[in-house]
Amino acid sequence: MKPLDDDHSKKLFFNRLFGSESDCPEELKQVCVEIAEICDGLPLATISIASRLLSQAVMSNDLFTYIHQSLISCFSAVPTSERTRQALNLSYNNLPRYLKTCLLYLIMYPEGYTFLKDDLVKQWVAEGLIYTAEGQDIEKVAESYLYQLIGRSFIQPICVNYNNEVLSCQVHGLVHDLIAHKSEEENFIVAIDYSCRKNVSLSHKARRLSLIFGDARYAKTQANIRKSQVRSVRFSGLLESMPCLTEFKLVRVLNLQLSGQGCRGDDIADLSGISEMFQLRYLKIACDVCIKLPNHV
Repeated sequence: MKPLDDDHSKKLFFNRLFGSESDCPEELKQVCVEIAEICDGLPLATISIASRLLSQAVMSNDLFTYIHQSLISCFSAVPTSERTRQALNLSYNNLPRYLKTCLLYLIMYPEGYTFLKDDLVKQWVAEGLIYTAEGQDIEKVAESYLYQLIGRSFIQPICVNYNNEVLSCQVHGLVHDLIAHKSEEENFIVAIDYSCRKNVSLSHKARRLSLIFGDARYAKTQANIRKSQVRSVRFSGLLESMPCLTEFKLVRVLNLQLSGQGCRGDDIADLSGISEMFQLRYLKIACDVCIKLPNHV
């Protein structure tokens, strides 16, 4: 994203926070201008900081002044090119734990991937990442988590229907980089992407496994990964490179995108081993070959 000039940067900040500059309380205008200036015209940094302020229960001059001083301290030794990352990191650190966990789960998807809202919500629920009070609809709560992350600009809506309901989303590249780093620190997900030779983590104690093999014919899952501990698996690649599903005894989420490239026309992918996944709560299979499924799961 190209940097904005001062006027457009200020307008973006006020519009995000108050709807317009004219709706900003008079006592907050000066400190808001100073906060916007610190963002140096960087759109994502501006939106991230404004979203962080918007999430506060009470807006006061003391709070805004404190955040302004914190930003000065944080950005003083940081080059302009790194300020967006720093702003995103500050916003991430300010998230409640339940939102951090749900956000980190998005490393299951590769950078630039457009995912369906309903798919993600169901995966969060299946993984046990959603906490509800008695009588609450768990999928409605999960959906509210998604909208909170959208409101804080960590997730970008891609397709919205006529009722203003989000149907699909993406994660900005800088946000994806941030949560990949956080995921690695916490050993949250093992992500192996053969398209860019990127490994987020290679811990043998993986609880979540994202395998993006593409058309790599000799791609393999690392032997040291204890598959019996894995709770979520997302695989995208050739049928011949798919790991042995029966080794994932405790998996709760299974998302397969299979390509039959190189297979004979009469080849059938035998996925009957899914019947042994007694903890399975979410299953999605997309493929261009015939598959054999069990009679029951």
